[in-house]
Amino acid sequence: MSYRSLLVQVDDNSQSDRRISVAARLARLHDAELQGIYVTPAREMTPFTSAMLPDSVVAQRLRDTGEAQARAEQRFRAGAAAEQLTAISWSAPAGPALDAAVVHARRADIVVAGQPLPEGEHAGFANDIMNGILMQAGRPLLLVPHSGDFPVVGQNALIAWKETRESARAVSDALPLLKRAERVVVMPVSSPDGSYSGDAQSAAGIAAWLARHGIASKVRAEVADDIDVGNLLLSRVSDLATDLLVMGAYSRARLAERVAGGVTRVILESMTVPVLMSH
Repeated sequence: MSYRSLLVQVDDNSQSDRRISVAARLARLHDAELQGIYVTPAREMTPFTSAMLPDSVVAQRLRDTGEAQARAEQRFRAGAAAEQLTAISWSAPAGPALDAAVVHARRADIVVAGQPLPEGEHAGFANDIMNGILMQAGRPLLLVPHSGDFPVVGQNALIAWKETRESARAVSDALPLLKRAERVVVMPVSSPDGSYSGDAQSAAGIAAWLARHGIASKVRAEVADDIDVGNLLLSRVSDLATDLLVMGAYSRARLAERVAGGVTRVILESMTVPVLMSH
């Protein structure tokens, strides 16, 4: 089992280079096609908008948009060339950005995007795109942190296991990465107040399922006694030298909201390694 196509979201943010690099390396490893998509906040000059603005303003906006897109494409092609990829494609679709991103994501096996942005210019747009792909595309999302270098993704994988559809989907979607891993840890985490429950017996069952796919794993059950579940997971990522966290995304609305005990939110805010999420 292998990924045959990867889609990487490219935008005006400087973080694009990091995610392009991760996506290109994975495409080379899996002998997959790398697709780049460029979507930005609505800047299209409609006939109505053009008629209301001076010609000079219209011309400048068109130049700025074209130049930004050209720079993004150049970064994408440079990242692909660095990994000597030949099967690549580039798209900068017109029209509603979210709709275009979701449609293109459905034509890929996995989507590589950036960690949600903190407050700032275009943060809401970028996070809406990420959220829309995850919730609507039916594809896994590999989120790359804002900072750090990630020359290897998936050599030491940690599965945050919970007996839910989202968690099961994430593990299944991660199989191509897990099959190449040197170490896989399945970690069910429970909290004393019962707000988050990870069952060791259930985790043993998913470990047995992984074994049927030729993936050896170890179950390590944890209890979040004096720390919340999200921060415990982040701590274990560091303790175990993890380079990939696999987990379900439990948000029923925007990923930034406090839902499901805040585990998803904590991970998204403070991730230190790439995180594969599925909904």
